[in-house]
Amino acid sequence: MSPATVDRETLASLKVKAELKLLPIVLRTVRDVASSYGLDESSVRDLELATEEACHNVIEHAYEPGEHGYYKVKIHREPTCFRITIRDQGMPFNLQRLNEDKTSDIGVKLMRACTDEIKSKYLGKKGKMVELIKNFPFESVNEFESPPVNSISSKENLAPHSEKIDLRLMRPDETVSLAKLIYRVYGYTYPHEEIYYPEKFASLMKSGLVTSCVAVDEQDEIVGHLGVFLETPEDHVGESALAAVDPRYRGRGLFPKMKKMMMEEVAAKGILGLYSRAVTVHVASQKSNVKMGAKETGFVLAHSPPTAIYKKMKTEEAKIRRTVALFYVLVAPDQEQTVFLPYKHQHMLRKIYKHTGLKRILKIADPDKVNLAPHSDIYSHFLPEMASAFLRVNQYGTDFMDELKLQTKDLKEKKVELIVLDLPLKDPNTAILCPLIEKMGFFFCGLMPEYLDGDALRLQYLNNVAFDPENVDVYSEFAKDIFNYIVQEWKTHSS
Repeated sequence: MSPATVDRETLASLKVKAELKLLPIVLRTVRDVASSYGLDESSVRDLELATEEACHNVIEHAYEPGEHGYYKVKIHREPTCFRITIRDQGMPFNLQRLNEDKTSDIGVKLMRACTDEIKSKYLGKKGKMVELIKNFPFESVNEFESPPVNSISSKENLAPHSEKIDLRLMRPDETVSLAKLIYRVYGYTYPHEEIYYPEKFASLMKSGLVTSCVAVDEQDEIVGHLGVFLETPEDHVGESALAAVDPRYRGRGLFPKMKKMMMEEVAAKGILGLYSRAVTVHVASQKSNVKMGAKETGFVLAHSPPTAIYKKMKTEEAKIRRTVALFYVLVAPDQEQTVFLPYKHQHMLRKIYKHTGLKRILKIADPDKVNLAPHSDIYSHFLPEMASAFLRVNQYGTDFMDELKLQTKDLKEKKVELIVLDLPLKDPNTAILCPLIEKMGFFFCGLMPEYLDGDALRLQYLNNVAFDPENVDVYSEFAKDIFNYIVQEWKTHSS
């Protein structure tokens, strides 16, 4: 028996039915076991992502539709590495593509990026096997414990300031490189999980729903990114999001440069404006938005789970969901429109409109002139990884209040912690029905210009969520005015 065989210890072994719904069990096991036996957090994330890709290949390609197949996953710990083996007896496929120096397969590229070595072999009548190997970030491990904190340097090596950085639009074939940047900045905590699926993100780019700007170094490696996201091809505004700058290249003003480039790019495509969400655990991102000409339009309290923070940012209130500030910036000439203001919030909405400089004809709706369609149209977008749901009202019907109550009840039963509701201000029914909606526990949190084929009133609902205003840092005096108003509304509706 070889020394390598003697030193290898099997920590866990699973036999799993080849169904996608069972994959999270495998990934959770890999994560928990690797974390418990000495692998650092970043390496655990990489190993989990590579395992997901390998298992997903088996689930999608090893068995014919309707065929009840299984695969085995074993987790081994060796003196210098972790080894994951995935074995199946399904349909043979070309394992050679895992070993090719040059491959166009994005999944293979991702597995390579997240591991130190990939091995594969055919097992005859026993099927085939893929091995994923991730080395420990230190020379050797003799005890079943995590490495001492001081054994891993916390200092980032800054790149030479003379190194040239170029800005350009991102290509769909660069999504794996982008994923590596996101890991360096956010780890595995970024709330929008599309970024962790390079093929899915590439398809979003090809569809036109995502346009990205990247900063690249002299080796053409992505060291900065800013994307603009559309929910539908017909949207008049996009969300400026997924801002990331490699820690080695911070302090060079890359974010405002990328933001300016994207504003020019989307304006050429007919987009009217960009909205963005700035964190409130510090004021740096809020300050950057203000400097770029963006205007504060509201706050979403308890917007993001506590895990959705920068990879190296330490916060004391680890169990508190993070609040975000809402910003909007025009990138094309404003278009005048008529909006109907809910009576209760008209004062604050007038202040926000004045602050943004948008051309609006402001009216108060006549409560006696309710005009409802036969049926309501409420679009719902559920994000389980954020325990959040986002609702958009496209049409009010006679069944609206009943439908909203049913959807809210269903989301609460699913343990959704945050429900965001956007209502069209061009429709006078918004102003008329707003008091009834707020009686359900929804409360005012801001204005979303051009969000629903016109401006939207944004309300939110917190489902048994702890919130402390003292944990929120607000940059500008105007933003503090909005924030205090929203906090008062939250207190009124949570009491």
